[in-house]
Amino acid sequence: MRSTFAGLNTMVRGINSNRLSLDTVGHNITNASTSGYSRQSVNLSATASQEIYSIYGSQQVGTGVDSLSILRACNVYADKQYWKENGTNSYYTTRQTNYDKVEAIYNDSDNNGIQNALEDFYKSWSELSTTASTSSKRTSVVENGQVFTDRLQTAATQMQSQIKANYDELSTEVDKVNNITDQIVALNKNIASIEATGSNANDLRDSRDNLVDSLSTYMNVNVYTESNGMYTIVSNGATMVGGISKLNLKLSTGTANDTYGVTDYDIQLAETGTSFDAGSGSLKAEQDAIAEDKGYIDKMANMAAFMMTTFNAQHKAGVGIDS
Repeated sequence: MRSTFAGLNTMVRGINSNRLSLDTVGHNITNASTSGYSRQSVNLSATASQEIYSIYGSQQVGTGVDSLSILRACNVYADKQYWKENGTNSYYTTRQTNYDKVEAIYNDSDNNGIQNALEDFYKSWSELSTTASTSSKRTSVVENGQVFTDRLQTAATQMQSQIKANYDELSTEVDKVNNITDQIVALNKNIASIEATGSNANDLRDSRDNLVDSLSTYMNVNVYTESNGMYTIVSNGATMVGGISKLNLKLSTGTANDTYGVTDYDIQLAETGTSFDAGSGSLKAEQDAIAEDKGYIDKMANMAAFMMTTFNAQHKAGVGIDS
């Protein structure tokens, strides 16, 4: 025979479960504009039925509802795909920024670039070829040659400054990565502690995923969820976060590069001193941009070398105004 208070217990379970559902709905509404927030829902389930006996035989009578857990709407496969593509997007966005700066250095649209100076220099030689004894034409050759040289030197100096700026940005981003992984480790600890009692640390998981979103803009990330709820984050073979442990990044000691007139740095794992390859993201983009910027300096050096050797040799083979 059922207890006298069985019906009251069923009612109380329903009130508590629905109140929890309403609280969760309110939490969803108030966080509608929160970045990275995942909608939550209460996982309800009917409680075990109670067997009673009557003149018609044994019967199963329901005892109400219970809230098993609060779940967040997320898709781990979609998250992993986003983190992969986010790194790729960040890589090309950073490269575009560097290209914009390079275009400004080699800008010929206002007739003040290297190409314009070289064209004026060639033009002055063409005019001199028909009036070799005219003083003004000879002066024009010298002046245009000086302008071309100055612009070549200015562009080279600007490219060196651009490389130094890339290294400064690289240093800043390395510090940001270390700060992000520090926070992920702290959240790993809190999440594991809370969920060890059977609770769901949904809001903390959202915060952690937000941090992984940010981390994926700097490097390639592969995220694995451990049985205790902690994240293990691997980037190009290096375990940046492993539960409550982590690796830190640093820039190597500067090495003077006299060829390009800059000081070079490498990204290393602070714990081992080995080189670190970010794989994608802005860290990789900055390194690739530096290498490409050096290539532009090489092209200007080749141009200058041609003028100082082949061009000068041809010039010396000529005859001066004094025969």
